[in-house]
Amino acid sequence: MGGSQSTRKVTVDNENAIQVSQEALDRIQSQLNAKQAENPSPQPVPQYVPPPSYDYKRQQDYVAEEAYWAQRIESLKRAHNKISSGMQMEYQKTLKEANDLFGSMQGDKQINKLTPCQEEKAKVLQCYSTNPEKTLLCSVLVNEFNDCVCKSRVAAVTASS
Repeated sequence: MGGSQSTRKVTVDNENAIQVSQEALDRIQSQLNAKQAENPSPQPVPQYVPPPSYDYKRQQDYVAEEAYWAQRIESLKRAHNKISSGMQMEYQKTLKEANDLFGSMQGDKQINKLTPCQEEKAKVLQCYSTNPEKTLLCSVLVNEFNDCVCKSRVAAVTASS
């Protein structure tokens, strides 16, 4: 019900169509040609030409604008260079302070460079290699090594603070 498209086609024959004779067409064409001959082309509208003083004033304004913006750019460049040099000096100062601070800490690290508990470690490794099937026999040595590591950690933390 109204959901499908209709397949009917309607054709209309136009019996009342206007037919123009060739004579009428020729007459209309000749009238158009006559009108075009009378007015060949419209005259161009005169353009406004500013007086010479206007161009001179405009050129002066342009030169003044250019000078203003050139001065403004130079001012901004100077301000940028001033800020940049200040930042560079601060960077160098901070870099020197950091190198001084961490340089002294590097000296402290070289003193403690030897790994602690090397003897206990060697004893544990020796015990494991001699008793590969009975690792629980080495538990006393492992506990001694663990205590040594804990004591060296505590000593390192207290030394740094």
